[in-house]
Amino acid sequence: MKKYPKILSFILAIVCITAFSGCDILDAVTTVSSDTNTSTQNNTNSSTDGGFTIHMIDIGQGDSILLECNDEYMLIDAGELGQGGIVNDYLKDHNVTQLDYALITHPHSDHYGGMLDVLKNESVTTKNIVMTEAMNTTRTWEKLVDYIDQKNYNVIFPKTNDTIHLGDTTLTMYVPEIVKDLNNCSIVVRAEYDGMSAILTGDAESSEEKLMLDEGFNVQANVLKAGHHGSRTSTSKKFLTAVNPQIALISCGKNNDYGHPHKETVKKFNDINLPMYRTDELGSIVVTFNNGNMSLHTTNGTSEEIAIAQNNTTTAESKTSSNTSSKTSTSTKKATKKTAKYVGNKNSKVLHTKDCATVSKMSDANKVYFISYEDAIAQGYTPAKDCNPQ
Repeated sequence: MKKYPKILSFILAIVCITAFSGCDILDAVTTVSSDTNTSTQNNTNSSTDGGFTIHMIDIGQGDSILLECNDEYMLIDAGELGQGGIVNDYLKDHNVTQLDYALITHPHSDHYGGMLDVLKNESVTTKNIVMTEAMNTTRTWEKLVDYIDQKNYNVIFPKTNDTIHLGDTTLTMYVPEIVKDLNNCSIVVRAEYDGMSAILTGDAESSEEKLMLDEGFNVQANVLKAGHHGSRTSTSKKFLTAVNPQIALISCGKNNDYGHPHKETVKKFNDINLPMYRTDELGSIVVTFNNGNMSLHTTNGTSEEIAIAQNNTTTAESKTSSNTSSKTSTSTKKATKKTAKYVGNKNSKVLHTKDCATVSKMSDANKVYFISYEDAIAQGYTPAKDCNPQ
């Protein structure tokens, strides 16, 4: 494999002029901050420019996620070779002219394949590259690394618990030791904004999830981007319990050859009544944290307002209530469209009167019917402000 001449020269000059090294290391390496005090202070500030937004771009079978806060942007992965154009079109449609960071979670082509097209996009300037030191031997990977080397990008190889600030959002990295299975070399990003959080797991599988838990990395989050496109090899029950999310996001292609998301993962989510949003069904998915609220909308027109649970205790309590209160469960089962007095949105956990105008706009799949107001409240539903059920 071709070595990277400028990098090699730099290393040789530092170590020994006559030594020859085969290390594949990039130029202009920067270490990001691991000052936890700064991170904590930063999280207390609210953005005045629209909050923090996660764009899960529908690029088919692969991953590409755009993070946005205070007009600063990070692109995490860019899909498979040939999908970079889709990412570029998305950036154009959202008026993105500069990426403060482009992060490559790990060297698998459905994550890095489109990144070269993004970096070559003359309409978008990229300031920093964030990547793992894990390598691949494919020509596509080599071309990407060669281009990064030639253009003298500032390259960051983060370590676990290093932080990057994207506007008022703090991004904390988990970076495992390099192993043979490149999925488990994935950089995991936990984003925290104004007390709300999301964890974006790349293709991390159960073995990397276990390492995160064993090493005490904070995985709790309101939003979980499920690992490895919803594969059965990721999102272990122990990890899912530790994250305790309110919603799960899955990036996968329609009718993909891998069968993602696998039925085992879907069952795990269904068993705990965890709302799941998939790009193969909904197109691009956008989640925004702002003013203590979380909102979600998708390409196909789905729109939700999701009540934030402080430290996810509300979510946990509502699940416990629905599992332990036989009276509540019985009442809910008996409620039908005709007999119900109240209609709840199972994703947002907001309760409406039956004749509320919002109910007519709600997807039938998201409707939960209640006869008793008390039953709905016991299951964690919050009265809507527009119709004020009681």
